[in-house]
Amino acid sequence: MILLDMMMPEMDGATVLERLSSDPGSRDIPVIFLSALGSPNDKAKGIEGGAIDYISKPADTDEFIARVAAAARSKAKHDDAQSKRDDPVTGLPDRSAFEKRLAQEVARARRIGSELSILLVDLDGMTGFNAAHGQVAGDMLLKRVAQALTDSLRVSDVVFRYSGDEFAVILPDAEVGTAYLAAERCRREIAASMPAAAPLTCSIAVAELTSGRTPEEVVAKAEIALFRAKESGGDQVWRSDDPRRHGLSADALAGDLTEREWMVLALLADRRTEQDIAARMGIRPGTVRSHKARIRRKLNVSPELRLGDYVRSNFRDLAGRIGEMQDVSPPGDP
Repeated sequence: MILLDMMMPEMDGATVLERLSSDPGSRDIPVIFLSALGSPNDKAKGIEGGAIDYISKPADTDEFIARVAAAARSKAKHDDAQSKRDDPVTGLPDRSAFEKRLAQEVARARRIGSELSILLVDLDGMTGFNAAHGQVAGDMLLKRVAQALTDSLRVSDVVFRYSGDEFAVILPDAEVGTAYLAAERCRREIAASMPAAAPLTCSIAVAELTSGRTPEEVVAKAEIALFRAKESGGDQVWRSDDPRRHGLSADALAGDLTEREWMVLALLADRRTEQDIAARMGIRPGTVRSHKARIRRKLNVSPELRLGDYVRSNFRDLAGRIGEMQDVSPPGDP
């Protein structure tokens, strides 16, 4: 719920509401105006702009609480009814609901600086099972999987029916390591929930929201990881930064690097020490070491190989790759 005044510095409430309505991360959040502008024309303007209610100041406390509570109940009932309509087989919200919720959670994670990860879950051998046992039996298995996922995850995690035999999970406030452990729990719980006549397994991909990535790019990373898990035999969990991606080139692996990690690479290519890199980037040497460790994992670089040598061998056009990134030198450094 968003409470919004009509009169505010720099931007009026009607303009703020217009901005909120155009953003996928906020357009479905109910807005109530609470304003000293109480003429019928002002109220009509607020309601026509998309607000669900308009309360004039000074507001009676009991009336204010009752109207906000009523709006919250209405929104909760709408969300509950929407989720129940989405997928009659599993009772889970569908792919469109996943995409909408992911956009909202990405906006939230960036706003408060929190972690965010997703899972994509695909049943191994489901096509063959449906061919052998029929669609009704297949639907029963999907219900088992939906329940197993729900039982394995936190209350704050949200499960979706992504496609035919695929599920998606959004894990707010979870970095990739935590999400990987959750995925392993899901994999084991799903296998344990299968009947003896259908000992199916599942493949699971884990992807984390990283700096500058859009919701669509996070999903794309997860889909690639899911393909790798299936390609490697199934019944396993793959992270999008999984070091087992031996078949991928350095260029393909580098797609997961953040802007700051590219800066570290540029300085390593220039034969800078960790202390020099820390001074130039305004960070601690320990943070530089953490960046280097993540870069090694993402690029699948052996500990025996100097990272600077790897960079100079594989990224000869490093200056072009850095492009328009900010200067990594400290102020006053030539």
